[in-house]
Amino acid sequence: EWPLQIKYVQLRDAGPYECQVSTHPPTSIFVQLDVVEAKAEIFGPSDKYLKPGSTLRLTCRVVQSNEPPLYIFWYHNNRMINYDVHLGVNVSTEADNRFSELVITHSNTLNSGNYSCVSNNAVAASTYVHILNGENPAAMQHGDHGNGVLVGTHLHLLVTVVTYQIINLLLCAH
Repeated sequence: EWPLQIKYVQLRDAGPYECQVSTHPPTSIFVQLDVVEAKAEIFGPSDKYLKPGSTLRLTCRVVQSNEPPLYIFWYHNNRMINYDVHLGVNVSTEADNRFSELVITHSNTLNSGNYSCVSNNAVAASTYVHILNGENPAAMQHGDHGNGVLVGTHLHLLVTVVTYQIINLLLCAH
């Protein structure tokens, strides 16, 4: 027996491996190594819209992990908030640290921003929370699609201009 041990496995280590015995003719055994990356996931859309005074509830789970994480920390705009009870933050995490829930019962505009779920053994997850003061969240939720259309239109115009310039050059060359 000749074991192969890979310490600190990375995604690039995935692929076929061959174990070859130096007999005549050589004998080979092929093994496929699949590497999965543990990651955190926050349930729901990547942008959340709430009215001031409503309850902000974010749920995170760690998936594809061979072992439970040692911890799950919540960050608001890059500041860890797990223990900000005085600011109305309540975090509960299951015993195996694979699920965690963040609750802010009376949210306000200061609670707007980027929220991240971070564990010691998984890729972090983020979501953006918008606490809207008198604005229409339904209209804002379509903002990204509108920007995409504008970018697409701009790109289409750019391609049209470039195509027109190329045609002009070709006509002038003849």
